Amino acid sequence: MRLGVIACTVLKPELDLLLGSVPEVAEVVYLDAALHVYPQKMLERLLEEIPTMGQKVDAVFLGYGYCQSLRGIDEKFDFPVILPQVDDCISLLLTPQRYAEEVRREVGTWFMTPGWAEIGAQLLIKELKLERAARYGRDPMEMARRLFTHYRRGIFIDTGVEGREAYMEKALAFCEDFNLTMETTTADTSLLANWLEKARL
Repeated sequence: MRLGVIACTVLKPELDLLLGSVPEVAEVVYLDAALHVYPQKMLERLLEEIPTMGQKVDAVFLGYGYCQSLRGIDEKFDFPVILPQVDDCISLLLTPQRYAEEVRREVGTWFMTPGWAEIGAQLLIKELKLERAARYGRDPMEMARRLFTHYRRGIFIDTGVEGREAYMEKALAFCEDFNLTMETTTADTSLLANWLEKARL
């Protein structure tokens, strides 16, 4: 069996760790992070990528959650496509139950996995096209901070991948940039691993 993987770059640290022990993996494609900012565009991109990879492999694993637009995408093809049945990558790494618990504790929480910590504020500025503000003499970071006024807490999710200290430093820098209280929690990749295992069956 040949397995293909199409995933969000945000999940690259965790997937790279898991895929090293999955000999069936023949090809891996990581797509740009934050495609979910434009759900229809993300759906269209995956509807292009999946058939292309499907010509080379027997099954395709999607390193995504529903992400606002992907529910049911796994049923659109005549070959196995496995999509984790969770809302998003935070639910996939933290579990839906713990995600909900943290939101109940503080609605204004910005969640950061290692992948999200790596991205930092600059991707937000790019994806929200805030760099255009500089053309009019405005500070893109200041505009980004305005979008974060309802956030109070940043929480770094330690998933056990290498480079923990570096990721935490980047998460802390993000929190400082946006005046968030920094907290940490631990999670693991077992839910992600379970969905990946289903793709191998």
